[in-house]
Amino acid sequence: MRLPKFEYIEPTGLKEASSILIKEGGARILAGGTDMLVNMKHRVDLPSLIVNIKKIPGLDSIRKENGTLKIGALTPLKQVSVNPDVLKFAPGLAQAASSVGSYHHQTMGTIGGNICQQNRCKYFNQSKWWRSSRELCFKAGGETCYVVNKKDICYSSYCGDMAPALLTMNAKVKLVDAQGAREVLLESIFSGDGKNPLNLKKGEILTEFVLPEDSMKGISIYRKTANRESIDFPIVGAALWASKESGSLRIAFTAVDRKPVVVQGALLTNKVEDIMELASKSARPVNNSVYSASYKKKMMGMLVKSMLGELN
Repeated sequence: MRLPKFEYIEPTGLKEASSILIKEGGARILAGGTDMLVNMKHRVDLPSLIVNIKKIPGLDSIRKENGTLKIGALTPLKQVSVNPDVLKFAPGLAQAASSVGSYHHQTMGTIGGNICQQNRCKYFNQSKWWRSSRELCFKAGGETCYVVNKKDICYSSYCGDMAPALLTMNAKVKLVDAQGAREVLLESIFSGDGKNPLNLKKGEILTEFVLPEDSMKGISIYRKTANRESIDFPIVGAALWASKESGSLRIAFTAVDRKPVVVQGALLTNKVEDIMELASKSARPVNNSVYSASYKKKMMGMLVKSMLGELN
């Protein structure tokens, strides 16, 4: 399939890139392109202007700074998966990065792009020919979400592998626009709106992830189940962070709801069965893929049980 026609620009700085995004309503950021370019070929994303930020310096580094670990948004996933500091202080993040797609996806795809990817659904992620057999779904520009047969709502699922691992480590993100920069918790940028999954201001660009010092003192794990684990998006992806000293336990999921799900109220002192039940009730998966909601709930509990077993 060929790409549709579009204009292309390579800004030299973040302020320039932000100004272009504000001025051009149909502009999209290009990082690795492994998600957006496929959607463009399927004609489900038709930007009028591609803003390639890959040549803007300083966005692809991993460094320790004042006790924190900072990861540039344009850092390739492969680099995240093999970086010594990530492997030492955030192994779950390295596991998540190494689980994304194929080797080529990991060398092209970036950690920022994986976080900012579009939600997925069996009615949306199809060819133009497939979608022409019926009215478009709400996410693709129609009126109805066929998953729940309701209008003006979208129940597509967020499927990024990196989000759960970052969320369990209380990661923050740095957002930059033409006016300046702000740092917020990663959790706050996910809207829960299947059609527009990111809560960013117009013109804002995600430039960096910041892992706090205390989160690097615990144990982090990421596991997922997928149809073909070497190339597929997760059926369910799960991350766990635990501190045996404090008894703290944080669990997060991807591919089970309209945004990544963080489990509330889990403690290491809880029984495994209770943690599994709490985890499986934390999301409301729907039948928007070939896998049923009940199967996803079951896998949520099984992945949590597997990760808890690795702590012993």
